Amino acid sequence: MNNKVLRHDTYCRICSSEKIKTVLRLEDTPLEDQFLREEYKEQKQPVYPLELALCEDCGYLHLPYIVNPEASYADYVYESSVTVGLRNHYDDYARQIVDDFKLVKDSLVVDLGSNDGSMLASFKKTGMRVLGVEPASAIATQANQNDLPTINDFFTENVVSNILQEHGKANVVTANYMYANIDDVMSFTRSVAKLLSEDGIFVIQTGYHPEQMKIKMFDYIYHEHFSYFTVRVLNNIFNLCGLELIQAINISPKGGSIRVIGQLKGGGRKVDSSVSMLIEKENKYGMHDSSVYETFAEEIQAAKNKLLVELNAIKSTGKRIVGIGGSHSTTTLTYHFELSPFMEYIVDDNSLKHGSYSPGYHLPVYPTKKLHDDMPDYVIVLAWQHGNSILNKHKEVLDKGISFILPLPELQIIDELS
Repeated sequence: MNNKVLRHDTYCRICSSEKIKTVLRLEDTPLEDQFLREEYKEQKQPVYPLELALCEDCGYLHLPYIVNPEASYADYVYESSVTVGLRNHYDDYARQIVDDFKLVKDSLVVDLGSNDGSMLASFKKTGMRVLGVEPASAIATQANQNDLPTINDFFTENVVSNILQEHGKANVVTANYMYANIDDVMSFTRSVAKLLSEDGIFVIQTGYHPEQMKIKMFDYIYHEHFSYFTVRVLNNIFNLCGLELIQAINISPKGGSIRVIGQLKGGGRKVDSSVSMLIEKENKYGMHDSSVYETFAEEIQAAKNKLLVELNAIKSTGKRIVGIGGSHSTTTLTYHFELSPFMEYIVDDNSLKHGSYSPGYHLPVYPTKKLHDDMPDYVIVLAWQHGNSILNKHKEVLDKGISFILPLPELQIIDELS
């Protein structure tokens, strides 16, 4: 394995402890969003270890095997705007931040990992000055073309210096579903502290595994997500980087998320009781104990076995099966549940993926219209977290006799909508 691409950490990236224990091993997986074009479909893609490890000193849950971020982002094609319901969520989110923290017009909002600018657009509607930082060049170019100013780079000290020089300090810094994607989370967070104005706030939205595990959502684990945060761990990181956590709330996107808000240490706002309440809850449920994750691994294995029994039975009768959903999480699901032999192809709404081939297994990806033209017998809902939206959208083919298989949280075969 090329050591420049893959690194194995045997210490905690937060507290430097060497008391690291692997608590969940998934199947080795290629980079989950590297869908290939036709001319590259014969190319064998490398797979990398996909494991979760727990620091037994500070409770940090993370990938011990790190794939170089530059390998992930070179041809990155995920766009925030294609995720079901995310744009409306960002509109509500931006309005809430502006109202709750009484931001005045033209306050500077910097969104890190700004993707196609969906979050910037929401803040722009509220009269804020906006700036994005996004390492994926095609998506950053698209945002700039849409009049959403975006720096095409990773968020580094140099980028902070440039922003301070050209735009001044930020009143708000946001990190939406990207804080987990940061390799050196400590230096990143210190850089945020340098960028913030005296009364500025740092807002993170990230997946929250204590909620996701309740619905057996293991497929949020993939190589771009280096970290899996609890509030206790975030509180610790902030303290070590000159910040303090002042609010933490559960929110619904992505199967369970949290929004945490921090300020510079000694800032003017009081620490909300929500911080200690969520930390107490995490401690009560053992979210920093390895046994919780070992039990979770057993639940996932049982769900996999149940699905494979069903798929083998369907396949043995000569029925045709395809998949719906082509994203990072669907690659994790396809690999760990060994679904590729059962599916002829995948359909997806993201036009950038049409005509491409799935990571590793190279299943062809088509527009969802193909379901109407082709009429397979079964569709595995790989993007099962969006199961209700997908079923409602495809009621017409359901009515025509296609059955939909929801693999998680409990196996369901849907023949009609009630």
